[in-house]
Amino acid sequence: MKVKIKKVLECEILVIGAGIAGLVATERALKNRKKVYLVTNKKLCGGASYFPLKGTLGIQVTKDESDYEKYCEDIVNMGKGMENPELIKTYISNIKKNIPLLNKIGFEPWLRKDSRPACFAKYSRDIYLINNWKKAQAKWKQKIKRNNNLNILENSNLVKIVSRDNKVIGAIFQNKQNFIFIKSRVIILATGGIASNYKDSLYPEGINGIGHIAALDAGASVQNMEFIQFIPAFLKPKYNVLFGEHTLKYCSGMYNKNGELILTGIESDSTKDLWIERSGYAPFSFDFKSHLIDLKFPTDGAALKFTQELYKDQEEFYTVYLNWLKNEIGIDLLKDEILINHFAHSCNGGIKINIDARTEVDGLYAVGEVASIIEGANRLGGNSVGGSLVFADKAVSHSVKYIKNSKKMKTNITEIENSFNDWIKSICKDDKDDTLDRKNTIKKLKESTSKNLGIVRSEAKVNTLLSDLKFIRENYNIGKNIKNGSLEIYLMEESIKLLALSILARTESRGAHYREDFPTTSDNLFKLKIKRENNEFIIKKI
Repeated sequence: MKVKIKKVLECEILVIGAGIAGLVATERALKNRKKVYLVTNKKLCGGASYFPLKGTLGIQVTKDESDYEKYCEDIVNMGKGMENPELIKTYISNIKKNIPLLNKIGFEPWLRKDSRPACFAKYSRDIYLINNWKKAQAKWKQKIKRNNNLNILENSNLVKIVSRDNKVIGAIFQNKQNFIFIKSRVIILATGGIASNYKDSLYPEGINGIGHIAALDAGASVQNMEFIQFIPAFLKPKYNVLFGEHTLKYCSGMYNKNGELILTGIESDSTKDLWIERSGYAPFSFDFKSHLIDLKFPTDGAALKFTQELYKDQEEFYTVYLNWLKNEIGIDLLKDEILINHFAHSCNGGIKINIDARTEVDGLYAVGEVASIIEGANRLGGNSVGGSLVFADKAVSHSVKYIKNSKKMKTNITEIENSFNDWIKSICKDDKDDTLDRKNTIKKLKESTSKNLGIVRSEAKVNTLLSDLKFIRENYNIGKNIKNGSLEIYLMEESIKLLALSILARTESRGAHYREDFPTTSDNLFKLKIKRENNEFIIKKI
């Protein structure tokens, strides 16, 4: 079956993704009077940044230049050699002045009163907070409603970035059963991470790594994909609500679902220090002795009990969280049955970029969580949104110059359509049976990813995952299901495979990456740089 491109559109800057990173890039591009297409796989203002599971989101900023070295020290200390030094310098020197960009897209950031260090940070610094996502959405939508330079395409999945001679030409999207080609001099990818490939995720659906694969197929590279944050969240009494790790210093014990004690709590001399340390950071990290607590989580969740002292703590950090939890969510940590587990969260790695958010493909930029920005083996609290602000601004600034100084490439839609069909043909060569439908395929993918690529990893688990992928691939026919979004499923499968191969290649434990068959940190420091040729991954240690 030959796929037809039903519609051809054109702009100067194409932004893919409508979370904070995508909206900031869009606002900056419109400020520079560029013709913009904003494309999202959902409705406007989607993605992880508009999917809050707690009262606020925070952004760390430098107080002044005297904090530059300390901030860099914090990031490097927790990056464990996997961080990106040049990008860190750019981030630190720009983040404070970029905070007002949040106002440009509808938010009203305010400075936090206390000076408590952010998660994984040694030093305290100014932290701006944002909330009221619905109000921000409404303000943004009202602001751009009458902008003649902006066109918006919702509910459309990216399936292919089109490039020639290492320059982007545009991208192909699927909207329901129709394929659309948007011609553009510049593409700014803001498609987010990969967390929704897991069954238990702190992200909305559709954050599934298709942007990574599309960028790889266009000629870009990725790095640090194995470093994914897993953060405890509630299974009970209410599913998918962020758990406040700071409460753990009042934990009286960890139990399985049958009420059997797994680990003594804060009142035990043998475990007291572990619980106190674990209460100081949210994501799992091998770099702390208290990671042993996380390793004791049963696969179906850990039941926790707390001492009466918890609700007597009047520190602002406790009262704000506990009041929100009780009044807004309806959870009382002393009265309710508390069951938590690890949920997939931030992807620390991503598409390799420079200080201008440029990839290795001319005209292709990556911002937000789809990119490997400042983080390494661990991600500091309050850096995710900040990275979106700084590098979305940098991407647009450079893309304006790129448009001015580069020649407009001619396009032939027939050639693009033929090349697109050749690509489809190449990925359909593995088609066999068609016994799985879309819903069950996605379910099986998420279940296998969660079971085998969670916090406890091993070669055996990766091989099980790869075997599951092979089975799914042989039983879900891409070619027969194209009208029903099978190309998105294919890209999702490939993003899971990318993660699996990255995990397999790092034969050590470091930061957010733990291998039970290699439970120590190697002295051999390397990053994994991954390219893609002919639909196959090429992994190099650099």
